[in-house]
Amino acid sequence: MFRSFLVTLFCVTLHATEPVLTLREKPVRVATSSSVEIFPESWRAGKVSASAEALPEDRREAALRVMDAALAKYPAEVLSGHLRTLYLLGELRYRGVITSGTNSRTDVYVKIGPVEKGFTPRQNEGVFHAELSSILIRNNPQFLDQEAWKATNPPGFTYLGDGVDAVKQGKARTKADSTLNEQGFLSQYSQSTLENDFNGFAARLWTGDAALWQLARENPPIQRKLALVLRFYQQLHPTLDEPFLRKLSPTP
Repeated sequence: MFRSFLVTLFCVTLHATEPVLTLREKPVRVATSSSVEIFPESWRAGKVSASAEALPEDRREAALRVMDAALAKYPAEVLSGHLRTLYLLGELRYRGVITSGTNSRTDVYVKIGPVEKGFTPRQNEGVFHAELSSILIRNNPQFLDQEAWKATNPPGFTYLGDGVDAVKQGKARTKADSTLNEQGFLSQYSQSTLENDFNGFAARLWTGDAALWQLARENPPIQRKLALVLRFYQQLHPTLDEPFLRKLSPTP
């Protein structure tokens, strides 16, 4: 038993100290790793127990092209002020679920899975923008009128309160739903938290999804939320105005 304990301890220690491979240094650090040390200390055990796998080498070049284009859409001041490292990973887990992305106070984590499993350039870039938007609204809450946002929702509606719980309960579909659109939600997952609701708008806005503007024209509640999103980004940086965001090229 003692020998088994030593072997287990050695394996855990080795896994925790695996090197972090830097793939890019600018405009922000882009890296990959299987080490738990890429996560905040409070995430490494207990309820969260975050884990990752390094991005396979054969996916790195394509992933970097997508993320280089995504990062280039933001002013340098926005990136330097809010994002320290973007981790591109082959697998990402926390709180008992496999996920495509998450964020800490300073870092974004994006799973780059196989294209044949739905991890297209648009999907991957959208996850990045969604996760970065969480950091941005967390750091700049004064720019988002949350009361106006909540007032756009149907009377009596309350968010589920947790994105992970939404996944575990099977309430995390991200496909378009006309009934939900009429109520101001882009998808079922948007009903999990206000942050995830905002994230959905950010993902589609920054990937140049023309369907978002069409949905806003057809659904007044979505139009009102989109207006709040646009106001947030313009207050974040003056160049991020509506004309700029409307001209963003669609991700392939």
